[in-house]
Amino acid sequence: MNRILPKLALEDRVFLFLDYDGTLVPIRPTPAEARPSEKMLALVNRLTQCASLKVAIISGRSLDDLFQLLPVDGLYLAGVHGVERYVPPGPPYFIPFPEKTRERVAEAAVRLSQKLPSGFLLENKGVALALHYRLAPPEAVPPVIDTFRGFCRALLPCPEWHVIEGRKVIEVRPADAGKGKAVEDFLSRWPGAFPVYLGDDTTDEDAFRFVRDKGLGILVAEKSRPTAATARLEDHASVGVFLRAVLSIFN
Repeated sequence: MNRILPKLALEDRVFLFLDYDGTLVPIRPTPAEARPSEKMLALVNRLTQCASLKVAIISGRSLDDLFQLLPVDGLYLAGVHGVERYVPPGPPYFIPFPEKTRERVAEAAVRLSQKLPSGFLLENKGVALALHYRLAPPEAVPPVIDTFRGFCRALLPCPEWHVIEGRKVIEVRPADAGKGKAVEDFLSRWPGAFPVYLGDDTTDEDAFRFVRDKGLGILVAEKSRPTAATARLEDHASVGVFLRAVLSIFN
């Protein structure tokens, strides 16, 4: 962190991009349990009020979910890995998809839910489908993932759809989605700003690649791993320390 902050202090304008689960909030057993603390909400709110800063949340969660979890004015939001986007003061907008997209996802969700044992959580995001298995017994995971992939091949096949894996989750989403594309869109609305992206998962790698030559990618992970990010913070608590330091620079 001592290496990162002096660089930011030299910038006139900084655009902060934050993943939600595992970055802004700690990972919890179920998505419903992962909510920001009052202190974190207050910190994000103060960051959005800095004239030299803009703040965006780039998440796999739906936009409706993010609105409910983060009632902060002036916050840019990208849901479902960039499929759904919000630039304050609105209104929300979406990457266009064929009319049948939601019907196909709903069909896959209904058929797959009939085959899931306990410990698995299927999340229908309208234009994406995520299978969470943090609470599942390890021995049950491989066959269920194989079943999930089989449904994706049959109902939501490549090249229009991509299957991505994260931390105890596997998801099928439109190929046109991607956190890097959302970052590119938001950054284009504030030309000349220095982008800083914080994320903890493999789904953040396309955003890390996008900012690599333009700004700074920060991996949130206890241990180093292969990544396009060029810096690392150890955990969610370190993210809070980092954000407070950024606030002290630009406030």
